[in-house]
Formats: sequence, structure tokens, C-alpha cells
Amino acid sequence: MNEDKLSELYLFKQDKDRHIGRLVSKTQRFVREIASEFLQAKGYTNFRVGHMVALIHIDLEGSNINNLAHLAGVTKQAMSKLVKELQDEGYVTIEKHPNDARTLIVKLSDKGVNTMLDWKECTQKIEMTFTDVIGREQLEQLIDLLSKITTYYELNSTCISDKAVLNLNLAKPTPAKY
Repeated sequence: MNEDKLSELYLFKQDKDRHIGRLVSKTQRFVREIASEFLQAKGYTNFRVGHMVALIHIDLEGSNINNLAHLAGVTKQAMSKLVKELQDEGYVTIEKHPNDARTLIVKLSDKGVNTMLDWKECTQKIEMTFTDVIGREQLEQLIDLLSKITTYYELNSTCISDKAVLNLNLAKPTPAKY
């Protein structure tokens, strides 16, 4: 093996604790763990990350599945499946559009509204936990930086699409406790 390449690889591996992909991935895992503990304490079971992907995008007056799929960055088929699961669990209701019988309108049920308010409380808990570690000012900076990155890639989708990633995540057979 080429000594220069091995040396380069050695240096690369020495800095692995600062690789952005690893840091973002581990941080996401910590967020999921905090959220899972919080939501379990509130009595949520059999609740997947994909469910929140749908719930978060439902307008107060209701949303159609095509718009939800677009906002969540998933296919219409994946969103239809999520909405069906949410309906079966009582988080949403589905009505026919008054002007177009082919279009379904998804609305939050009372349980869905309560879930979203619990999710708001959960995100506050996550932020408080991170504030304890890095302080409020640095957390705000982190949020601003991550927002800039996500906005850039949402507007200039030159990398792997969120839709492809989310569809892979939604296809996982075992529900995450989230």
C-alpha cells in the first residue's frame, strides 16, 4: 500500500471526532433519544419519526396530501401511507375537498392538536437540554447556521434529495419510539 495514502488516511482518522457527518448524525441521535424519553413519559407508544414529518406540515384549516408530500419532501404514496397510519391512530381526520371530490383534506383531530402541543413542549425540552451544554447564545447560533444550510439546499437541491432520504427512512419496518 502507498505510504502517502496510508499517512493521509491516518491523519484523516485522527480527526474523526470532528467530521461534520458524524457530528450531525450523533446530534440527531441525541435529539431522538431526548424526544423519545419525553414522549414516552407523556404516554406515546408506537409513534414514528415519519408521523411527525406529516403532522408538522398540516395547516390548521387542513392540507391536501400532495401539499403535505411536497412540504415533507416525500412521495405522494409515502405521505398517503403516513396519513392512513395517523388516521388509524386518531391523530387526523380526512374529508373530501368541497370543490374536488378526488382531493382529500387532512385535518388534525383533537388528539393531533394535543400531540402537536406536546411536540412543542418536547422541542423546548430539547433546546433546554442543549442550552445546558452550550448556552443559549451558542444554541441560537447553531440553529441559525443549520437553518442557513438547510435553506440553501432546499433552494439549490444539488445533493441527494430529502425525498430520497425520507422515503428510505419511512420504509423502515420497525417503528421508532418517537
